[in-house]
Amino acid sequence: MKYKYISWEAAVELSMRLSKLVLSEYSPDCIIAISRGGLVTARIISDFSGVEDVYSIKASLWGVGGRVSDDVVIRDTKLPISGLKVLIVDDVVDTGLTLSRVVDYVYRFSPSDVRTAVLHVKPTSRYVPNYYVDKLSEWVWVIYPWTTCEVVSAVIYKELGCNALKLSSDDIVTKFHELTGVDIDSTLYKDFIHIALRHYLSKLCRNRG
Repeated sequence: MKYKYISWEAAVELSMRLSKLVLSEYSPDCIIAISRGGLVTARIISDFSGVEDVYSIKASLWGVGGRVSDDVVIRDTKLPISGLKVLIVDDVVDTGLTLSRVVDYVYRFSPSDVRTAVLHVKPTSRYVPNYYVDKLSEWVWVIYPWTTCEVVSAVIYKELGCNALKLSSDDIVTKFHELTGVDIDSTLYKDFIHIALRHYLSKLCRNRG
């Protein structure tokens, strides 16, 4: 498996580029972030565009332990968007299932127009967003700064199971590099990465008995 690590600086730059791309031809009345992946980028687009009405929809397909459902689970959310132009934002499109399901859900509330925007599109996606910054040439696991702890936990849990809970912060950073070849920002993460891993894995390990 291949990985692509995005730093905070790079993620902000990508989000700004996406903002410019969207606003070059579209003026949304409101923004809907797909939670959790689209939250940061949606906020940056909001800041760039001056669009203050930002909503979020919780849509789940995958979790640290693997696939959480056979279909996208959307938390019921009432959206006051009738007659409005809507921009739906996420960070990456993998299969396109989540984004397409969210688009269908948003149309229930009678917006005048709906468009979609993401940072990255993977070659496996059947859904092509209206706006994106980069179309990847091969499948990679994109690690955004807002998903770093989750990805580290998922990768190490897959390799070590609940034994991962015994690792120190330095051990976690080293082991993650061994498994992926990725150097995360250890200065930023290493002081609390073991705390994050414990929170992510405690429920999984408790359920395993």
